[in-house]
Amino acid sequence: MRTAARMELQPGMTLGEDVSVQDRVLFPAGTVLTENNIEKLKQYSVMCVTIMENVDFAVTHFEKLRYSEEFKLFERKHGENLSRYKKLVTDLAVLGNPISEQDLMDIYTDLRSTYSSETVLLDYLYNLMPGEDELTYNHCLNSALLAGAFSEWNALPEEERKNLILSGFYYDIGKLKLPYDVLWRPGKLTPEEFEIVKKHPAIGWAMLGNAGLDSRIQDAVLMHHERMDGSGYPHQLTGNEINIYARYLAIVDTYIAMASPRPHRSALTPLQILGHLERDISKYDAEILVPLMQRIANAQIGSDVGLNDESVWEVFILHPHSLSRPILKNKNSDILDLAEHPELEIVKMM
Repeated sequence: MRTAARMELQPGMTLGEDVSVQDRVLFPAGTVLTENNIEKLKQYSVMCVTIMENVDFAVTHFEKLRYSEEFKLFERKHGENLSRYKKLVTDLAVLGNPISEQDLMDIYTDLRSTYSSETVLLDYLYNLMPGEDELTYNHCLNSALLAGAFSEWNALPEEERKNLILSGFYYDIGKLKLPYDVLWRPGKLTPEEFEIVKKHPAIGWAMLGNAGLDSRIQDAVLMHHERMDGSGYPHQLTGNEINIYARYLAIVDTYIAMASPRPHRSALTPLQILGHLERDISKYDAEILVPLMQRIANAQIGSDVGLNDESVWEVFILHPHSLSRPILKNKNSDILDLAEHPELEIVKMM
């Protein structure tokens, strides 16, 4: 709520507090102002009133978050830094100009200053709406942010943390050389289209050939679609044959892809993403993944979620062996164990 001078009042504004004149309530809080109301305030020489703002009408956590000054700052800084990052990467892709590591780390540091914790970052990413013409750039920028969060959670040394963040900035740049309509169109790719997409790690690796990077960062670009069980590409590597940064990026890439809205679907919730990771856990490095999953799941405790039957519940207790299927409770203190109700799914954060 804010104080507004009578001169700036407009019909449709809502009073946040009672307006009283000589101990008599002229208009109660919640009154939606009309031209007649405003004229009456003038007659009674009321100079200012308290009006409600958008955030005051917000009910859910994420409605309030989207109106918060902290998220608005992140959103603004994200847009500014996305433009900076886009220019750097475009100059590399088109002109072959190498990117300064310091420029990338400055982008990361500027954005990192806008959120108080890695848990807050997950909320911010869930609410961020990328422009359709900037999906690849947005994906890489957000991946760098999440790589930084994961490196903090797994307590990586400073140099390893920096290298992982840089890997996040670089790993998908090969997609800039691929047809946009193949990369981002809704629906399943044809086998021929998927073969085209599978070329992007090698293309990205080649683009960085003269960039003077740590070879492990460049190898991570090539290997980020390899999987621990050998089901990945381009070389079907297994286990420790896969670069450590690439093993992190496999998780980062999966999370960011699912947490971002697409033309054919909304962003998936963190618990939905955990469900996918649980089902495919053999594809990832469990020593890296399991503590990250625990952190993500712990961050959801106390959050309100919407189910596919349109009911709303609070995440109450986690199942240690099925983090994506927690025990829920509602406002009536009813308990619902999702592990016992396979027909129910969490579909949105409230």
